[in-house]
Amino acid sequence: MQRPPIRRRNAPTNVRRRPIRKKNTLKDLFSNPLFAIFLVAAIVAGFVIFKRSGTINNDYYLKGVYINSVDMSAYTKEQGESMLNQWADKLVNAQYRLVYQDKSWTFSPKDVGASINTEDILEKAWFFGHTGSAADRENMMMSLRYSPQELWTEFTYDEEALKSFIAQIAREVYVAPQDADILLDTYQPVILSQSKDGLALDEEALFNTLYTAMMEGVSKEIELPVEKKPAAISSGDAAEGLQLIVTYQTSLEGSSSARRSNIRTALANFNAFEVKVGEAISFNEVVGSRTTLRGYKEATVYYGATITEGVGGGICQASSTLYAAVLQAGMDVIERHNHSMVVSYCKASMDAAVSEDSQDDFVFVNNTDYNIYIYTDVTRDYAIVNIYGRKPDYRIELYSTILQNDIKNTSITTVPDESGIYAYYTDEYTLKKEGKLGRRSMLERIYYDWETGLEVKREEISQDYYEGERDTYWVGVHPIAPAGQQ
Repeated sequence: MQRPPIRRRNAPTNVRRRPIRKKNTLKDLFSNPLFAIFLVAAIVAGFVIFKRSGTINNDYYLKGVYINSVDMSAYTKEQGESMLNQWADKLVNAQYRLVYQDKSWTFSPKDVGASINTEDILEKAWFFGHTGSAADRENMMMSLRYSPQELWTEFTYDEEALKSFIAQIAREVYVAPQDADILLDTYQPVILSQSKDGLALDEEALFNTLYTAMMEGVSKEIELPVEKKPAAISSGDAAEGLQLIVTYQTSLEGSSSARRSNIRTALANFNAFEVKVGEAISFNEVVGSRTTLRGYKEATVYYGATITEGVGGGICQASSTLYAAVLQAGMDVIERHNHSMVVSYCKASMDAAVSEDSQDDFVFVNNTDYNIYIYTDVTRDYAIVNIYGRKPDYRIELYSTILQNDIKNTSITTVPDESGIYAYYTDEYTLKKEGKLGRRSMLERIYYDWETGLEVKREEISQDYYEGERDTYWVGVHPIAPAGQQ
């Protein structure tokens, strides 16, 4: 059976069709430029409105403001002021009890004018975000996010007042040490009384302790830093410093009684003589003027290249004996002069000439760490100097070297022969005494190890020149007869 045919009708030509409308989607909405602009503007406006409402009406310090590392955003203005002022009052009014043994003192920072600038700091902290227009405040809040502001209070006080307070305590605590009392007996020094240590406040340590305590602001008890102040001369040092370290002597052979007397008188000024550490001693100042009123007599003296008589003759042997002893004790010599001619009582370059007329002096200084004690004695045969002190680090010896020994003085000294026995006429000369030859010499100080005896070092003390002594001639006193009358 066949399907019946379908009859189709033509659409009327005068009928209008409605257009098919597409449905709107979210994607189409966001792709609309006008809508996108509107949306961004709305979000920004909302954010600004939200932020402004949180700042303008905020009674708290802004986030990002710190005082002494404390986040102030947790405090209102009143709370921040209360917190900081309470902290400052605690520091300024803290109480410290200083104690030493049965003594005590009280101290508070306010006693030395302590203060903390809380008012200025709080004002600066509140300034951030609480002044200016809403826009200014908003900008400040945004800035603090990236650049927080750290404010620090300043603690001030009168430093001189604090030092004065400490000095007063130091005076009350101080106990002076007592040195061992050394008696300069006639023949050697002896310990008369033992030493005692003293007490002294360490003022610098206490200053630092109180400063730290003031910064902490916690009331507490502080033990004073009192230290023992040892005696400058302890009993042990005194005993160790009273050893006989040097004995030096020069011969008096051939000396007259007057010369011996002068040497004894001069050296007596140095008997039981103490030389303190660092002290410089002038021989001329200690001995004084050489006058008969002071007991000095006429004796042989060197005057240039001649030998004559003078008050105080022989004193140079006293200074020379002391000079060599001082060198062996390890002390330094500031001033020393050699004689114009060689002397017989000591080796070359081991002499020390002194004179009031020429102001030649012998000056030495105690450069050791302990006091030195000098004792002297003059016997018939020797001038002696003993030095007591602490045993030096090395054994010291003096070494004299002759560099030249044939220096002849071409000048002469004449003695009139009134008797005519040796020379009769004025043009006659007869040798009475041949002068000693002059010389050049050097003195060294040599240091040896006490145990091994090996040389540790040597130092040159001086190089000296001594004139030759003039030859002495008899010369006649009778005039020469004219020719033809002889």
